[in-house]
Amino acid sequence: MDADKQYIPGLDMRRMRLAHAYVPFQHYSEHYRPEQALMRGTLFPELWMPYRPGYRGYY
Repeated sequence: MDADKQYIPGLDMRRMRLAHAYVPFQHYSEHYRPEQALMRGTLFPELWMPYRPGYRGYY
């Protein structure tokens, strides 16, 4: 976005409403062994997202 389009004259930031986040509950069925979890950076297989250099897609 261009810098000149980010400012809206007359907009009172003090009257802006805060965002409401929605985070669904996650159910984990299994987990890695401690040694494997340390290597992967997570205890849960559902959260493991390996880094792929040069890949520009979404997981």
